[in-house]
Amino acid sequence: MSHPSNEDERAAAHARLFCPAVVRAVLRWLRRLGVPLCHCADVAGQIWLNAWESWPRFDPKRGRPERWLNAITVHVVSHYRERMQHRREELVELIDVADPAPDAAVAMDYDSIRSGTINAVKELDPQLRFVLVAHDLDGIPMAQVAEDAGLPLSTLYKRRTRALGALRDIMGLRVTMEDFAGRVGPQGASTKAS
Repeated sequence: MSHPSNEDERAAAHARLFCPAVVRAVLRWLRRLGVPLCHCADVAGQIWLNAWESWPRFDPKRGRPERWLNAITVHVVSHYRERMQHRREELVELIDVADPAPDAAVAMDYDSIRSGTINAVKELDPQLRFVLVAHDLDGIPMAQVAEDAGLPLSTLYKRRTRALGALRDIMGLRVTMEDFAGRVGPQGASTKAS
């Protein structure tokens, strides 16, 4: 069993050791020992883990707690350097790169979607189309569009929301009509031929 004064000394050492000033000191020690800034947090975490695990064996009569923590820091950094020299890290495995050029079917689908979207935008009300084209297609900031149009910014945001909703409706209606025509088309052609 420990002597009460030793327990008081350990409590005082604990209070001195686990405070923000000492945490900052550990980070300074790491920089002085040459640990790159990007690794300081990881190495400091290992130092505090080692300190916490070895705290039951700390004897305040053998020295100040800061000196004890500094010894742990030097030990952890030396092992960090050993591990770093032998570290071989593969970040990604070799992968087969797909052909970056799209095939004909993808190009046709892209062109179809693009022309369908342009036609749908042309069907929008001119006020709604103006906001959508200026902001979403030309990339002009909404504040600049509002200033150029002489309208409040809130009005333009409302118009943009309505424009996007109308565009979705137009595109959805086209898809529905194409699906309907695809289902009815061959049947209608066979009835006309007979």
